[in-house]
Amino acid sequence: MFPISMITGDPLWNSLPAAKIINYPLEKADYKPYAQARLCVSNDDFYIQLLAFEVEPEEKSVVGTAIAPFSEEDGGKRYFWLSTNRSGALVCKFIDETTGNETDISKNVSVRIFTGEDEQGVYWCTNFTLPLSLIEKLFGKSYLVPGHKMKGNFYKLCDGKRPHYGSFYPADFTDVNPLGSRYFGDFELSLY
Repeated sequence: MFPISMITGDPLWNSLPAAKIINYPLEKADYKPYAQARLCVSNDDFYIQLLAFEVEPEEKSVVGTAIAPFSEEDGGKRYFWLSTNRSGALVCKFIDETTGNETDISKNVSVRIFTGEDEQGVYWCTNFTLPLSLIEKLFGKSYLVPGHKMKGNFYKLCDGKRPHYGSFYPADFTDVNPLGSRYFGDFELSLY
């Protein structure tokens, strides 16, 4: 179970636990770019940071996450999908697998994309900020306390010249919907 830190104030990203995206089940060669994700929740917002360590990322290089904040009711079949490619093409949706509906929520999500370098290497990064008021609007509640369980997954994907399909929790990328709730793992809110 991966911890989601409950914070006050702004995120201190480097102090948060990092989920390492290392499951690349279809990769036969050695191209498995290191990627990681960090999550935290404040009184007002849900924060997600996705980093991909690629020196020369392709245009089709994507980082993404699926988060089901109240999965106890439906097994995680109602969730947020947030992703972006290296050049900033953004996809932010609320997906309801029980009805097949998808709702664009991109106007409600704050996004920052940037590049940098640290002791692990050169990276590109996306920070998403999802207001808890949106979670309350779509789920009818936003009451989040330590110990609250969620479901979701993190992804590093590319359909380009060096294709790769990676995730934090194992996913079957030969499945019709490898990014769906069937491949979600557990998250838990903690006072980390």
